[in-house]
Amino acid sequence: MKKIIVTTIIFFCVTAVSFAQDKNIKLSAGLELAFPSGTLSASQSFGIGGTAQLEIPLQEKLMGVAYGGIIFFKGKSLGSGINNAGISIIPVRVGVKYYLTGSVYGGFQAGLGFINRGVGTAFSYSPQLGYEFKTNSGKSIDVAFKYDGNAKSGGSFSSFGVRLAYVF
Repeated sequence: MKKIIVTTIIFFCVTAVSFAQDKNIKLSAGLELAFPSGTLSASQSFGIGGTAQLEIPLQEKLMGVAYGGIIFFKGKSLGSGINNAGISIIPVRVGVKYYLTGSVYGGFQAGLGFINRGVGTAFSYSPQLGYEFKTNSGKSIDVAFKYDGNAKSGGSFSSFGVRLAYVF
């Protein structure tokens, strides 16, 4: 698990540095809040985590996206002070982000989700709708409402959530 996290961080750093000369490249770091659905909702109550996203312009309103992070889910109470074990999901995805009007965008990402507790690797996908608020410093605050799906035989490890990120 630690190797995956370190590899993801190195990937984002190397990519960001290699594109540092292009002012249209965006790098964001954010916090996520997730509300489980599907199989995940039976044993987990909510999730919180951190993510990073790199955006590279492909066309006027279209961006290519590389995304990674980690989301920790808290286990639900079974009663008598006993809780289900929490789990963590490490999504590593690529996708696109299209600006519909002004700062409103829609996006889709697909890749892998690494789930602990013996679950393994799942197909990970995320449709989303968001808005970028411009700041006085020329940077942005990105708010995205999303559905994160992690499909694996035996169940879906999915959630609805929101990502709040600072765009550098």
